[in-house]
Order: sequence, then C-alpha cells, then structure tokens
Amino acid sequence: MDLLRTFASESSIHGLAHLVRSQHWLEKAFWLAMLAFSVVCTVSICNMHWERFQNNATVLNVETDYLSWVFRPPAATVCSAHVSEEKLSQLLQRYWQVDGNHSDYEHFRLFLLTVNGARFDNLMTFEPFINDTRLDSVSVIDLARELKSPLTPPWKTFAPVLTEVGVCYSSTMLYGFQSPYSERAQDNFTKENPADCYTLDVCRTMVAMNHMDTKNDVYIHIEQDVMTADSSIHYKLDQHDIISSSLSVEQVVASKALKQLSRRRRKCRLPTERLHYFSVYTINLCRISCRIEAALHLCDCVPFFYNIGKTSCTPAGLYCLAQHFRVWYTTNCTCQPLCESVSFRQVSVKKTVLEQANSKLETQIIYPRMRMKRDVLFDISNLIVSLGGGAALFLGCSFISFVEVIFFVLEYVTKKVYRYYRRVDEPVQS
Repeated sequence: MDLLRTFASESSIHGLAHLVRSQHWLEKAFWLAMLAFSVVCTVSICNMHWERFQNNATVLNVETDYLSWVFRPPAATVCSAHVSEEKLSQLLQRYWQVDGNHSDYEHFRLFLLTVNGARFDNLMTFEPFINDTRLDSVSVIDLARELKSPLTPPWKTFAPVLTEVGVCYSSTMLYGFQSPYSERAQDNFTKENPADCYTLDVCRTMVAMNHMDTKNDVYIHIEQDVMTADSSIHYKLDQHDIISSSLSVEQVVASKALKQLSRRRRKCRLPTERLHYFSVYTINLCRISCRIEAALHLCDCVPFFYNIGKTSCTPAGLYCLAQHFRVWYTTNCTCQPLCESVSFRQVSVKKTVLEQANSKLETQIIYPRMRMKRDVLFDISNLIVSLGGGAALFLGCSFISFVEVIFFVLEYVTKKVYRYYRRVDEPVQS
C-alpha cells in the first residue's frame, strides 16, 4: 500500500493523485470511475491501432511520372501439332519394333499421335490405351519431346518448353522450369533476351512461322511467368495468316518499405519466396503446384506436362485425371498476388490472309501513363504516434509515465530484498 500511495501521488498519469489526496469517499469513487473509463478507452484505441498495423498497413497509390518507367516486352509461347511420318516410323521401330506390316502398327501409331496432341483438356483420348501394359514402361515425356525433334526454336529469343498443351517454344524467362528433358542436365538451350521498352517507345513483339503447312497456337503472356492455357491471350495462326494486335499494359509496383514487411502484413508475395516444387513464386507456378498436389492426391501421379521429377502418369493415370478434370485442374488454389505484377489486355486485333506468305503475329504494346504502387501507409512510427496519442488523450501519460511504473516496482523490490538480507544478518539477541 505504501508503494501504491507513493506511485499514485508522484506519477504523471492524471487522476491517480486525486485517489490518495481526496478525503471523501464519493470523490474517490468519482476519480476511480474516471480512471477505469480512461483505461478502457485507451486499451480499446491502442488495440484498434495495433490491428491496423498488423492487418491493414498498406495502400495502393497512383503514379503518373511515366517518363522514367521501364517495361519488359511480353513473352510468346508457340505451339503446333505438327509431326512428320518419318519421325513416327522411327519411334515405332525403336520402342516397339513394329513396321507398317505389323498387326499392332496402327495401335502404336495412334498412341504416338495421341501423345503428340495431348493437352490438359483432352486426356480422355488415352482411354483406348489404359489396359495396354506395354505402354507403362515408356516415358511419355520422352515421346512428346522426340515427336517434336529436332527442337529448333523459331527465333533466338525462344527455347523449347513442356506446357499444358504439349511441347512448345517460349520466350519466357522461366523456360528452365518447363524443360522437356527428363534429365535437366541435357537442357543446353540458351536464349537471348529482348531489350527493355520505355514508355515513349514503339515496342513490338513479332512471331514469324517458318512452316507454311502447319497451324499454330500462339499464347501471349508476361515474360516473368510461364504459360498456362487458361490465363494467356490466345491466337490461332493458320496458313498465310497475318495477325496484328494491340495490347495495353496494367502494372503494379511496390516500394522498398513494403518489401521489408512480413508476408502477412503486406498481403502479397515476392518472387524470391519459393514454392514447394519451384524455386520462385509466380501466379501460374502457384496454380501448377496446386494442380500437381491435386493430381497426386487423386491419381497418384503427375501429368507428363509438369516435368518436376515426380512419378509421371501412365495412360491409365492420364485417363484418371480426365475423369477428375473438374477437381484437379479447376481446383480452388489460394495464390496470393505478387507485390509487383504486369498484365496485358487485348485492345484490338486485325487478321489478314496473304497468299504465298508465312504466317506471322505482331503485337504492339500500348504502355500506360498511370500505374498503381503498393506502399506502406501505417508503419512502426505511425503506430508509436497513435498509441502515444491515445494514452495521452485519456490518461495524460507519456513514455516517462511507463518508465515511472517500472522504476517504482524496481525500487519496491530492491527495498524488500535489502530489508530481508539485513534482517538475516542481524545477530540474534539472547
């Protein structure tokens, strides 16, 4: 009680001194009620600011200083179902030692054509082969790659990749995660990166086909992510088609302060925060990881177009995935957005047919003069100011007031310890 009286009379917290100086019990009750009310309000306001600091610390601002912005051009992924009869004959002879006169020639040939045209959404075509045990020991990944051999990218900025629509060529920066080789060490492809684009530049991406007798699918997506068929701008290039399109850019950037926050506070992810199967984080790689987990859970295998070193699906496994397509492919994946992102939106497209000309796709980029920036709105300094303001408003205290509490407690404990040891050391009188 001595400690409490001394602290109440000397503390800078308003109202405590009245509790020990007041003589009438009604006056003491009044000040006690006021103090209790002030403490409740202070705790409530401080808790509100703490919740804001933890869960709502960021904000999206608009930037318009576009003259200094730098962009990366979009990536393109080119896919074709082309396969030569010569390559089919070579593979049939190598894997099953059959020729045109063999009774199983058409069966194995149909299997190769099914592998060549396999996509994430047509795995039901493997149904005729689910009971053929002769196919279980054959690597579908190797067959898909060899059916497209020789792997010759259409341009120096492209590399071969294994996507959800088969073996393609892509200019993505992450082509190493979609290697069509069973052994990654064999992937000796290197590609050139196109130059940066500035806001006032006329930036174009061109895809020209060398073969006039094939139809091609071209997917346009960001360079910092892999291609998935459900999240890319898609064009079909038939023979002699010339397609010109315009794309607008939507960009979100992040401040340095935001990148230093924890993932829970910033509510977005950085590319360096790795996934379970990949060493970087992107939206499409996150979805692929989610689909891999679903495939392993449903059919105990991974479809061949996700070449991650896990058990690749046999024809029976691929047919199993086709039966559970709505579960494993459209599964609800919780993928947080990237703190910095770029997206493209098609503005216009024009298609013409020129005889005796190779098919070509040309995209022109319309760069924005406005973008969004993620920044920190409520940092640690704002939290300290807010907590101090709430405590000062209702209790009239400051940082020194809390130091006083610690000081009086330490002083009381020190005196108690000193008196205890002094009593022990005193001689006992007879």
